[in-house]
Amino acid sequence: MNDDELARVMRRLDPARTPADAPIPLDAERRLREIVGRPPVARRRSAARRRPLLAWTSAAAAVVVILTIVTGVLWMPAPSASALTPTPLVYTSAPADPAEAVAAARAQLARDDDGVMAERRSLSLGWYFSASPDGAEATVFRREWVDLRWNEDFSGSIVTTAAEATDADGDTVPAGEPAPGTVVAESRYVQNQFRPLSPAAPTPTADAMRELLRTSVGAEGELTAGDAINGARTLLGEWTLDDAQQSALLQAVLEAPGLRALGTTRDRIGREVIGLGGIPSSPSNADVTLLISADTGRIVGFESALVEANTDLDLPPGSLTEYALWDVRDREDAPR
Repeated sequence: MNDDELARVMRRLDPARTPADAPIPLDAERRLREIVGRPPVARRRSAARRRPLLAWTSAAAAVVVILTIVTGVLWMPAPSASALTPTPLVYTSAPADPAEAVAAARAQLARDDDGVMAERRSLSLGWYFSASPDGAEATVFRREWVDLRWNEDFSGSIVTTAAEATDADGDTVPAGEPAPGTVVAESRYVQNQFRPLSPAAPTPTADAMRELLRTSVGAEGELTAGDAINGARTLLGEWTLDDAQQSALLQAVLEAPGLRALGTTRDRIGREVIGLGGIPSSPSNADVTLLISADTGRIVGFESALVEANTDLDLPPGSLTEYALWDVRDREDAPR
């Protein structure tokens, strides 16, 4: 994202132009998330354009802003952020060819009718940074439920609820974190305020899905596998897709060059999954992964990890910066 794009995003948040009670646009949140994986670059102001100078000094600043948007709770980064990140997933089987993995998933989607209907809702279980302001308490990562529901008239809501909190090794966190089930943030959209990537249920064809992915990431040239994975993450953050739509989405991702098959593992709630990875064109310091259920063929997770170290956050290469899990409504602790 260049300075002009970021300026347009931030202008939408200008109090003079935006009602005080308006929620943060999702596209602003998406773009802010991109900064986490991008190394700092020098900013130059163009007098001819006379655009506002936005002083984004580091990825750490972006993390604080993202936490404020997503969770409604502001925590300062701890001195050593390397303790914040969960252990990377370990793929225990030899990687299959991406085409074979996608073909198997699509065959399963066509064969099994699990009754999932397309719906203007996305429920995910995700992971976020959290640390005590003075560093005295344990640094933790917080798992939160993000429940987006929206209507045909583009009204809706986003409710963020605390899930269980653990440290990076999965141990119980000391008292002080919000209790599971606590609503930590809630935003409401009035009619015509929500702006989805796909206003209508996506057409279940690879061509239609590819256009949505291109729109999501703003791709002007070739859509890389990493870009396609990021676009899929955006789409699944707004829609619950039926099996035919999931199948078309997988085909669109497969057709983007650079897709890697990572093998089989278990996701962070114990489901057997197949990993498909790619390097996006933006952010430049990210390696992103889609997790495909071995049982259903559906896309059930997304992860993003650093390719190179992030010195601002004291994070080594391979550190996880985000994950989101879908198809989680059957969990006992899921929002209803």
